[in-house]
Amino acid sequence: MTIRRSLVALAVLTGMVSGVRPTPAHAQDPQHPTASPFPPATPESVGLSSTDLAVVVDSMKHWADEGRVVGAEILIVKDRKTVLHEVVGWRDREREIPWEPNTICRIRSMTKPFVGTSILMLAEEGKLSLSDPVATYLPSFDNERSRQITIEHLLTHSGGYDQPGYPAPLGTYGSLREAVDAVGKAGPPRKPGVEYHYSDAGSATLGAIVAEVSGIPVERFIESRILAPLGLRDTFTNLTPDDPRRSRVSSTYRRTGSGTFTRYWDYTTPQLMKFFRASGGMYSTVTDYARFLALWMDRGRLGSGQLLTPESVRKALTRSPLTTQRAGYGLHWSIFTPADSVVADDPEWLPAFGHGGSDGTTAWAMPDDDVIVLYFTQSRGGSTPNEIASVVWRALGRG
Repeated sequence: MTIRRSLVALAVLTGMVSGVRPTPAHAQDPQHPTASPFPPATPESVGLSSTDLAVVVDSMKHWADEGRVVGAEILIVKDRKTVLHEVVGWRDREREIPWEPNTICRIRSMTKPFVGTSILMLAEEGKLSLSDPVATYLPSFDNERSRQITIEHLLTHSGGYDQPGYPAPLGTYGSLREAVDAVGKAGPPRKPGVEYHYSDAGSATLGAIVAEVSGIPVERFIESRILAPLGLRDTFTNLTPDDPRRSRVSSTYRRTGSGTFTRYWDYTTPQLMKFFRASGGMYSTVTDYARFLALWMDRGRLGSGQLLTPESVRKALTRSPLTTQRAGYGLHWSIFTPADSVVADDPEWLPAFGHGGSDGTTAWAMPDDDVIVLYFTQSRGGSTPNEIASVVWRALGRG
């Protein structure tokens, strides 16, 4: 699989230098970014061109100058070395706070792979099976409308729900379980297991299953079983008023009809939801999320142990046959390798994969080329997360 074909597929689905900016090494201080596990290196040392990568930064600066993005950050890791890490624009435009490396962002739907990973971990422990009906764990799904929905249906977004899929606005519910119970009682508008339809409600339901099976809230499971082992100190599920990282969280902006961006949330105001939104409630940085992608590229290996088995990784990164577009979906991961390029007979092969978030974040990994790319903005409704894929493709010499 070539970088070119993977990035073409990414651009279809996600609609993503002259110098390297090292990440400050303040791993134990929550007011500073976690030290990077990807040491800086010159692009030339890994077969890339500084001149070509500089075009990526030039494009970002151009977008910021034009007002097409308020602030943005790019991280490119090749052969586990940082070859590009740059920022442009503002973390908070009104306060004139510049975007800094490893600014904390609301990653929205990039939360979904963490929830999917949690489900796979419980499956490996024998506490559930992906083929189990959701009703086995959540009584609200034990009715004629919802009884056929399985855990795997929800992982592949084929549970029959629309987007977002809740009977009422999510903010009207008092808890994640209350929202999910309403989803189960209402049932999906179409037959489960037939079509791919992206739905936040399905991901929320998976979060409720994790909580029911593990005996702890899904956010606590993610924190203790994934974030802590990986050392992701700048990734979290809840922003409390006394969190010392609070000032590092970017303000978020929404694109208006005139094409300008208006701030609609900042770190001084409460979270929009009073409970953890398992479909998209997490915060992270480019470096932390790159670590998470690297875990999957390493087939679940963490140091001398395994967080996931290679078999679970391969299954999760296999395209669902229900996604018929050029780029597809696995078990809560976007799959960017086209279906006609899959190497099914090689147990070591993995496709290009990643995920995006609706506030302007996107990330992908290309295991064949040992490349990880992350592009984070907080400019909701902008087009640059789509365009960055083509810019990076050319900069990597595949144009």
